[in-house]
Amino acid sequence: MFAHMDPMLTTNRKMARVLSIKDETPDIKRITLRTNRHWSAFKAGQYATFKVMIDGVFLERCYSLVSPPNSEVIEIAVKRQPYGRVSNWMHHQLEVGDTIEMADVAGEFVLPQTTPDSLLFIAGGSGVTPIFSLLVEAITRQSNVDATVIYYANSKEDLAFGKEFDKLAEKHPSVTVHYALAEDGDAGSFSIEQLAALCNDYSDRETYLCGPPGLMSVVSKVWEAQNITPRLNKEVFGLPAIESDVPANKMPIMLRRSQQELLNSKPSLLESAEAAGARPAHGCRIGMCKTCSCTKVSGVVRDLVTGEIDDQPNTQIRICVSEPLSAVVLDI
Repeated sequence: MFAHMDPMLTTNRKMARVLSIKDETPDIKRITLRTNRHWSAFKAGQYATFKVMIDGVFLERCYSLVSPPNSEVIEIAVKRQPYGRVSNWMHHQLEVGDTIEMADVAGEFVLPQTTPDSLLFIAGGSGVTPIFSLLVEAITRQSNVDATVIYYANSKEDLAFGKEFDKLAEKHPSVTVHYALAEDGDAGSFSIEQLAALCNDYSDRETYLCGPPGLMSVVSKVWEAQNITPRLNKEVFGLPAIESDVPANKMPIMLRRSQQELLNSKPSLLESAEAAGARPAHGCRIGMCKTCSCTKVSGVVRDLVTGEIDDQPNTQIRICVSEPLSAVVLDI
């Protein structure tokens, strides 16, 4: 009954009320929210799923938490995507005082229990959100932590948390922050030469990487080439390109419960199903919220995020980040 008067008083749902909305960059807004009593603690670097209704349809998206853990007041940074329904709604429709439903926090992009002796953070675009959170956590644990940040952005005005990074570096001499801006030409592009110049002991550091697919790919290849991949921790904010030698439009897909047969015509099983008129449950569309998880009854699929092959029957897959490598039967 009370929830009808105030959604924050619901007996079992996690809700948050918007306290403030501020422009961080031309296309990123910082949104501060107060959670209700059902909110649980989280770790720096984790994300939360937010559920909003747009045009009568519930949509879910995942956003990293910027605020310190164990706080009832949380903060997220939302980058507006040109065709993003949720991000545009949050930028143009969400108002102070509104309430949003949330799900549990998740994510393994966190610091280990024992803080590493030296850290390297590589961020690009909106991928800076969890990176900033991790740096603050590392400094909170150890004020003289040896940390280097390399932050890629288009221009100075696109540097989210730029002032905060500068203040942290000024207050903590052991923290070094480098900005690599596209407007400066080659200086804004990642290369092993640039990496060695900015952080010559990178191979000895525990590294945290988050950014657009292109940056994620080139950095990962450097770590792979030097056999130091175990020291590279990654958070994916998009789908990295996975080379495939299987034509996208050749694999038959059966949706068992709806008795619908279709051909794979898009990068993912979810997109192919939608192109054929099916409407599977989904949320973030980048493999984070797991709303689209279903049972793969049979067939071989590749995870577009990890590149892993799943050829076993009756396994759980995320159809938004899975491509078929054979005929596939899904329990949808």
